[in-house]
Amino acid sequence: MHRLPFTCVEAGIAALILVPLFLALRMCYGLSWRRTAGYLLFSVYLAAVDSVVGLPSITYIRFSLNLNLEPFAYMFSDYVTSLLNVILFTPLGLLLPLFCQTFRKLWRTAVFGLLFSLSIELLQIFTLRATDINDLITNTAGTLLGWCAARVILALAPGITPKWSVQEVRRVCMLTFCVMFFLQPFLAEWIWPLLNYRFFPGGCV
Repeated sequence: MHRLPFTCVEAGIAALILVPLFLALRMCYGLSWRRTAGYLLFSVYLAAVDSVVGLPSITYIRFSLNLNLEPFAYMFSDYVTSLLNVILFTPLGLLLPLFCQTFRKLWRTAVFGLLFSLSIELLQIFTLRATDINDLITNTAGTLLGWCAARVILALAPGITPKWSVQEVRRVCMLTFCVMFFLQPFLAEWIWPLLNYRFFPGGCV
C-alpha cells in the first residue's frame, strides 16, 4: 500500500481515540474550543509522524542496532527520501510558532525539532528501521523551513496571538505518544482487516 493512504488511515485511527480524549479534557479543565482544536490538530499531526517513521508500540518492539553515523551519506543520491523527511517536519516548524510564543525564536524551534528527531531516531533502535544521522539533518531542515513559513504568516497576520506554554506542547507530545504506543495498535488491529476487506480486497501491503 502507498505510504500516504497508510499514514492517513493510521492517523485517522488515532483520531478515533484522540478526539474523545481531548473533548473529555476540555470538559474537565474548561478548555476553549479553539484551544481544544489546536491540541487535536497538533496531536493528529504527531500521530501521522509516528506512523510514517514507524515508532515502536506495545505490540511491536524489535531491537535492531542499525546505525548510520556518516553525515550526508546517500542523502543526495536518495534525494526523494531526503525531500520527504524535510516535508514531514515542515508542519512541526510551522505550528510551533503559531501556537507557542516561545518558539517564535528560531533557535528554540530548531532545538525542539532536533531533539524531537533525535528521540525518533533513538526509538527506532527498537524497530527494524535504521537510525540515521541524515534523518536528523533533513528533519531539522524541515523544521526550519516550517519556521520560515510561520514567520511569513505572522507577518501577514500580526493579530495571531500564541497562547500555548512550552509545557502544553510537551504534554500534547507525550499524550500522543502514549496513545500511539498503548492504545492505537489494538484499535488498528481491529480496523485494518475491515478496511482491507471493504476497500483493499487484494491486500493493503
